[in-house]
Amino acid sequence: MKIKIVAPIFGFENIDEVFFEKIDDFFAKVESENISFTLVDPSKLREYSFDIPYFYKELLKIETLKDVKVYNIVIISSDIKKSTINFAAPIVINKKENLLAQIALDESVHKEFGVAESIVGYL
Repeated sequence: MKIKIVAPIFGFENIDEVFFEKIDDFFAKVESENISFTLVDPSKLREYSFDIPYFYKELLKIETLKDVKVYNIVIISSDIKKSTINFAAPIVINKKENLLAQIALDESVHKEFGVAESIVGYL
């Protein structure tokens, strides 16, 4: 499904639309002409919760959290043990409106979420 990006994926500010595809219960992917990201559902790996700031709720047109799905970007290495997950900047999707935003969590509040956590601890 086509999704409009309302707050950019960091480092890819020029991309305003992606195609989203759920792979299985754990993984999904977003891609455009120039990029492809593997995403993981953090709830399948660990305790993971945060408050979505009001600004992003407005951008994403969130009326109820049941319309929201949260993913994290996985950086996959040819050696799977060197792959990492970015828990500090989740991808938030409003499934009802087909809108996506990447949110940088406040590191002083969410010290437990790293930018490049090793996937080894979750295998």
